[in-house]
Amino acid sequence: MFRSNDTYKPNPGVAQLENKAKMSAILKEMALTLFRVPEAIPSAEAAHTTLLLTHVAWNRALGETFTDAECRRILRQFEKSRPALWAELRSRDWKAMINDLIAYKKAHYRDDKRIVVVCGINPKKNIHVEWHYPASSDVKA
Repeated sequence: MFRSNDTYKPNPGVAQLENKAKMSAILKEMALTLFRVPEAIPSAEAAHTTLLLTHVAWNRALGETFTDAECRRILRQFEKSRPALWAELRSRDWKAMINDLIAYKKAHYRDDKRIVVVCGINPKKNIHVEWHYPASSDVKA
């Protein structure tokens, strides 16, 4: 499907946990749960859609905001480029998929408080993630 690539943005003074999985690998794992056939090679639009929903869900699970209107605007761009986009995914209900991903994050990565700033696919077809640790007062979950 796509490869993983992380960019870590350290917060000065925050102790780092050496055993943390790469965010790109985690987001890929979560994104794969949204495909009707996870083993199939997805269209670019479907891959970007699943990463968008995963990014939104991850941050919402931490109490960060990303409005439905913002999400819908981006999804419309993907749909315009590929009208059959939703046939590749397990549902057309993107809000329900975000809720499922929030539950997945809480079940599997409850203690991971990293905030995703950027998530996408770079020209080499790697998943690119930029993230940071929250300031201690920013942690809401």
